[in-house]
Amino acid sequence: MTEIDSADDESDEKGLLEERVKALEVDLRQKREIILAQHNKLEAFFDTSIDAVVQMDFDGYITGWNHQAEKIFGWRAEEILEQTITQTIIPERYRDAHEKGMKRFLESGKTTVINSLIEIHALHRDGHEFPIELSVSVIYSADLQEFNAYIRDISERKHAETVIWNQTNFDPLTSLPNRNLFLQKLEHEMRSCDRSNLSLALLYIDLDRFKDVNDSLSSGMGDLLLLEISSRLKQTIREIDTVSRLSGDEFTIILGQINDQLSVQPICQQILDALAEPYQLENEKVFLTASIGVTFYPGDGKKIEVLQRNGDQAMYVAKSEGRNRYHFFTPELQQRALRRRKMIKDLRAAMQQQQFEIYYQPIIDLQSGMLTKAEALLRWHHPESGLVSPSVFIPIAEESGLISEIGSWVFYTATEQVSTWREQFEIDFQVSINTSSLQWIDGAVAMSEWFSHLQQSGISGQSIAVEITESLLMDASDQITNRLLDFHDAGIEIAIDDFGTGYSSLSYLKQYDIDYLKIDQSFVRNLDHDQNDLALCEAIIVMAHKLGIKVVAEGVETDTQDQILKDFACDFAQGYFYSRPVPVRNFELLLADMPVKRISAAKKNMA
Repeated sequence: MTEIDSADDESDEKGLLEERVKALEVDLRQKREIILAQHNKLEAFFDTSIDAVVQMDFDGYITGWNHQAEKIFGWRAEEILEQTITQTIIPERYRDAHEKGMKRFLESGKTTVINSLIEIHALHRDGHEFPIELSVSVIYSADLQEFNAYIRDISERKHAETVIWNQTNFDPLTSLPNRNLFLQKLEHEMRSCDRSNLSLALLYIDLDRFKDVNDSLSSGMGDLLLLEISSRLKQTIREIDTVSRLSGDEFTIILGQINDQLSVQPICQQILDALAEPYQLENEKVFLTASIGVTFYPGDGKKIEVLQRNGDQAMYVAKSEGRNRYHFFTPELQQRALRRRKMIKDLRAAMQQQQFEIYYQPIIDLQSGMLTKAEALLRWHHPESGLVSPSVFIPIAEESGLISEIGSWVFYTATEQVSTWREQFEIDFQVSINTSSLQWIDGAVAMSEWFSHLQQSGISGQSIAVEITESLLMDASDQITNRLLDFHDAGIEIAIDDFGTGYSSLSYLKQYDIDYLKIDQSFVRNLDHDQNDLALCEAIIVMAHKLGIKVVAEGVETDTQDQILKDFACDFAQGYFYSRPVPVRNFELLLADMPVKRISAAKKNMA
């Protein structure tokens, strides 16, 4: 080989080597560009992440801090890099635990935090703490060992959860625990009793006649009253006790750690006394009382629903015994409640199966001796118990809300009957119908339909009188006053039943247009041998006549009572002396046999 050939070969090898070097340089440059692009992409990802990304080496120094971290912590990257995480974003109360956890991880690799999603509080630059959601991962490489923390501010979520929790567990008006939280606390206290071998007392508190009082207040005063009641209840209990509001006027108190049931009595009385104090609501003074039912765990029951039922039953007894008092649950109450629930069920069936019947008791015009009126009296023919007294089932019908439906049935049946009698016997006759106060308060819609029924049926309002109680007129709301006016506009007369047994104030006789007073039979019964009752009856008759009101005496049983009432110029009377209440067919025999007031020719022509 010549020297020339040898030189050419060396030149070729050198050229190939240079080309390879250039190719390697290009490849290396491309890889660096790719790595740089990936790095820039990763940095852009970190900076645009919705989470704060905080990087930290194994010594606790911050090595990475993205834009979101600046936003939620208040530190700029250049301010916090190379500072420790312990002294910057970890609250002081967590720092000792953090240091111990770091040490344990570095020594053993054991931790409960890495790769877990946890909720904890972090520290803002301005010193306030806020809730965060945190996830930490570890990065190991040849030249790098660090932690990556992904942090999200969950303040808004926590606030929303708190709002929802409060709405779920607290009464919005009084801020007392509501029924939901009450049940949770009751269950908790029951478990506490099991551990301590102590008892708890559950108090059911219901405000007496709250609806009547609330209806009489001006707008907004009802809420102020409930706030004041809540405040008084909280002041009467210990810190360990819980007062809750279950409904509009129903409250409960859980008295924990009770070792002597008798110790609950003074607490109940203290509550009654506190609630009975007058309430000054701006310019209005209000008087209110409450009734309390008391039951004990575990003595009276070991289930929540049993305790609730016991407390409600005991509270009902407190109301039935006169209100403004407390009553402890007893096993006898349970039996009474079972009988009451059965009667409510039977009452509903009675309406559907037409077990009710109206008896009529004559009312006599004392001066003429004519049969001019009758009182409609409801009777219940129970398929098993026979004839049930109204004094037994009417209170239960009122408590269960059935009184409105039953009362309307009585009204419609009695009005149709008196219309038939007026036409059949050609008599000027009137039937008096008893009403419950609850019909006027809660059954106003049903009563308003009575007038359209009369109009559509062509029945004269003069053939009907409705009997009300004195208590209805005491502090009567505008609703009741307007309803009374509606009855008078329809030509229906108003009678006050059992007059003299209720309130002593007679101012309502001036305020309302009353047609009749019915003297209670307790006064009439002793007319012939009790001078006080004799004087009272005469005074009532004289007073009523001075006010233009007619008088009906109830419970007349003897000829002497009849004669005395005639001498006093009493207008009407009813009682066993004239006739017991009788069914329709028997009453029609009385109409045929007794003198009656015939419809005048003028009235016939008007009809």
